Amino acid sequence: MTGFGRGEAAGCGRLFTVEVHSVNHRFLEVRCRVPKRLSGLEPRIQQAIQQRFSRGHFEVLVLDKDLDGRSRTLKVDLPLARQYVDALRALQQALGLPGEVSLDMLTAQRDLIAVEESAESLEESWEELGPALAAALDALAEMRRREGEALAAILGKHLDEVEATLTGIVLRAPELTRAQRDRLRERVAELLEGRLPDPTRLEQEVALLAERSDVAEECDRLRSHLVQFRAALGQRGPQGRRLDFLLQEMHREVNTAGSKSADAAFAHEVVGLKTCIERLREQVQNLE
Repeated sequence: MTGFGRGEAAGCGRLFTVEVHSVNHRFLEVRCRVPKRLSGLEPRIQQAIQQRFSRGHFEVLVLDKDLDGRSRTLKVDLPLARQYVDALRALQQALGLPGEVSLDMLTAQRDLIAVEESAESLEESWEELGPALAAALDALAEMRRREGEALAAILGKHLDEVEATLTGIVLRAPELTRAQRDRLRERVAELLEGRLPDPTRLEQEVALLAERSDVAEECDRLRSHLVQFRAALGQRGPQGRRLDFLLQEMHREVNTAGSKSADAAFAHEVVGLKTCIERLREQVQNLE
C-alpha cells in the first residue's frame, strides 16, 4: 500500500525531521537515508517499521538541523598551519619568488580547518529522533488505513460480481448435467449405428460420465472461499497474504469447473469468473 508520513521533534539544540513513504511490495523492505553520524540507528528504524507493518517498500529520510550552533565547532590545526607557512617561505626563498605568505593562502588548504560534531551518544540521538519517527509512522499508517478502506470497497464490488455469476451457474448446473447426459446418449447411438446396447449398462456409463461433468462440488468450494474472503476483509491486522492464497484456490476451482463442461454459455461464464478473480488479485497486491 502507498502512503506518506512526516514528523518533527526538537531536543538538545537539534530539530529532527523524518519523512517516510511506502509503495506496494509483496514483502517488507526498508531503506534508510540518515546523516552519517546516525548510521548506527538504522537497525532501530527498521525494527520500528517491522513492528507496525508487514508488507511494503519503505523509504525513510532523516534530516537534522542544528538550532543553536553548539553541536558543531570549527577546529584549526595550528601545528599543520605553521608547517605550511615554513614550507611556503622556504619555497619562496629557494626560488626567489616575490610576495608574502598570507591568510588567503592558508585558508585555501582544506585540511587546516575542519567542522567537528559534538560528542553525542546514539542513545541520546534515538531519544530525540524516536518521537519524530513515531509521528511520521502514525501519519503514514493513517493514510494506508484510508486507502485500505477504499480498496476493501472495490474488492467488495468484484466479490459481488463473482457471487452473481456463481449463483447463475449453480441454478443452471442441473440443466447442464441433463444436457450432458442427453448428448452422451446421442453420441453412443451414433457410434453403435442403430444397434441397441444393454439399457442398464448404457445408463450406468452415461450416468458415470455425466457425474464427472458435474460442477456442484467446485461451486460449493468456491462459495466457501468467497465467505472466507469477505470475513478476512472485515478482520483487523494484515490480511494480504491470506487473501492472495484464497484467490489462488478460487482460480483453481474455476479452472477445474471449466474443464468439466463443453457448454458454450458455461465457458463464457467461466471466462467472466476468471476476469473478476484476476481483478481481485491485482487489488489484493495493494493490501497489507
